[in-house]
Amino acid sequence: MNKRIIAIISIIALPVIILSISSNSTLDESIISQTIFVDTVYEPKNNLVKITYNDNSENTNLVILEILGMEQTFHKEFSQNSFVEIIQINSEPKYGWSTMPVVFSINHDEFGKIGLKTEIYQKDESKPRIIYSKI
Repeated sequence: MNKRIIAIISIIALPVIILSISSNSTLDESIISQTIFVDTVYEPKNNLVKITYNDNSENTNLVILEILGMEQTFHKEFSQNSFVEIIQINSEPKYGWSTMPVVFSINHDEFGKIGLKTEIYQKDESKPRIIYSKI
């Protein structure tokens, strides 16, 4: 009898806990996407990646930019509301740009600590989606 009661309480409590956790961590992606602009364009002619960050609200305190999947991870920190970083890439990755995600870890007065993840793309391709997360 006690085991059944504990099982029923667990079944009821689990969705409540999951809903409360997910509701506290939701982000309004539409507001963030209208406020913060990121772009990561590859220029094959020069083997360069041009990374752009712009915060229209000017509430950015810190941005940590990382390009993962390289032999050595690119890591740089910025304390500006906007920047353009040019990075030399020897060649396109063998298995595509999705193997080299670009991650922005942002400390923002309004949004708190958030993460943006996207991919590098060429101008003639469609712009990849941006994944937003609370850090």
